[in-house]
Amino acid sequence: MANAPSPARLRLDRLLHGIRLPVRRDDLNAGLSALAADPSLDDIALVTILAEAIRTRLRRALQDGAITEAERISAEQRLEEWRRTRLAQLHVSARRRHEQEVVGALTLGRWVSSFAEARGMRRRIIALLGPTNSGKSHAAFDLLAATDRGAYLAPLRLLAWEGVERLAERGIAASLLTGEERRIVPGARHVCATVEMADMGTAVDLAVVDEIQMLADEDRGWAWTQALVGLPARTLVVAGAPEAEPLIRRLAAVTGETVEVRRFERLVPLTFLDRPVPLDETEPGDAVICFSRRDAFALREALLACKRQPAMVYGALGPEVRRAEAERFRSGEAPVLVATDAIGMGLNLPIRRILFAATTKYGGLGPQLIRQISGRAGRFGLYPEGFVGVLIGEDPGPIRHALEHEMPALAGSLRVLPREGQLLEMGQRLGNATLLRVLTAVAERFRWPASGFELGRLDDAIAIAEITTAARLPLREALGYLGCPADLRDRRTAQKLLAWARRHAHGLTVPAPLQPPKRFDHAVAEDPAELFEVERASRELTAYVWLAQKWPEIYREADAARQIQARLDAHIERSLRASAGARLRKRWQARARRD
Repeated sequence: MANAPSPARLRLDRLLHGIRLPVRRDDLNAGLSALAADPSLDDIALVTILAEAIRTRLRRALQDGAITEAERISAEQRLEEWRRTRLAQLHVSARRRHEQEVVGALTLGRWVSSFAEARGMRRRIIALLGPTNSGKSHAAFDLLAATDRGAYLAPLRLLAWEGVERLAERGIAASLLTGEERRIVPGARHVCATVEMADMGTAVDLAVVDEIQMLADEDRGWAWTQALVGLPARTLVVAGAPEAEPLIRRLAAVTGETVEVRRFERLVPLTFLDRPVPLDETEPGDAVICFSRRDAFALREALLACKRQPAMVYGALGPEVRRAEAERFRSGEAPVLVATDAIGMGLNLPIRRILFAATTKYGGLGPQLIRQISGRAGRFGLYPEGFVGVLIGEDPGPIRHALEHEMPALAGSLRVLPREGQLLEMGQRLGNATLLRVLTAVAERFRWPASGFELGRLDDAIAIAEITTAARLPLREALGYLGCPADLRDRRTAQKLLAWARRHAHGLTVPAPLQPPKRFDHAVAEDPAELFEVERASRELTAYVWLAQKWPEIYREADAARQIQARLDAHIERSLRASAGARLRKRWQARARRD
């Protein structure tokens, strides 16, 4: 029985596969001799040795008359084709192995320990868990106001603003930090921010992380994971839905900390209305819920036609206008509220009844969101009971089902993203790599098996990386563009961001897009295409102001951008009141007349 091939021979056979010309014993002996002299020889060097041995043999065969010149040339062409193909494959494999080593160095333990400030203190974690309208947010702000230095982290810009107001009601001044705004109050020792803007390097006495059930969110959950693991707060208060408790405990186990759970019960009962409500039967204290700004303005017009004066609250509303509208509703000047699902996350309003004007939503209207919104009905201290229903013509089934069935505990993987410093380190170890290469390597190689963690979605980040790579921005600057609120699905906006990044890469200042659309001088937009142009211009200015907070020396015209954006937003609102949602407005007006 023949002896089995040696590992060295098997290695040579693997490398020579597909060579398309005869391989002789002398060729193999050259490879075996090289490996015997240096067992650490890598495949790239070995391919070079084999190719040179075969080339030498071919030339010797020509000299001996064993082959013709034409045969030698043809054979060497095939040899060179094999050599280039095999080296390209080996370089790709080597790069992948290197990327795997670099990304694999980011272990769960290293990620957790990278939050040095938090790991350097003995944190106390308090979880305030209960349904909406159970008093947990009130308790959280009482705890926050009693500390010398604190932070409040919210899921929405609107709620960060409300945090400033709720602390002011308790006699505490607070600064504001969101992606678009940085309002520093001299002497203030508290800050209210959106959760993605959390400061992981400054120690505070107490921090509140609101809506902690967002840990389960596939797109933004990484920010709540990071906040719970990394906030340097001597006392960390997390507030939210009770079904988030298993996820909170899992994260606390990772950091080696314990959780003190304080449970809250709803302060007033919540009743589902069996009979759908006609729009003209809305009452003071009612909030009519829809899921787009266009529908909000359509409902406003329909309510006016029914002799109801509504206030309006939606996520994109400017903070000054939002405060004024909320006060109109609180005071009774506007007895009915039209709102989007922005009120589902904590807005403090005196609502008696929640009435859904729609029971479907783009992206899904899940039971958790329904319960959050519905829970705003029945403000404690004002009403003995809260009510939830639908407008006539809407399907009450999804609302009833969500309210009558308990939510299961949240489960599944927790989302995580590498920190900026870790991405920078990866780029350096990959050889001054671009942001696109770093993120692509992370997306392909990131694995924390059996850890209960999963990489957060990188789609938007990779779209930004493609732009910063095309602009040739260095990795450190390119990282600063991550999270920029530019709508990259819009090709023109993506091209504009690329032009800005190219100027930035050359050290040039970037002028703000201050020239409004051509028909901006009209009182209102005359058609949907014209309105879209104004909305696009407003979004581009939002992105400019966001970038100006990071690089004020490059994006110098932030104040002018804010001024023109305010004019654009006013134009959008006038246009929406005048024309948007005409079909829905007619539908509701027709129903009001019919009923």
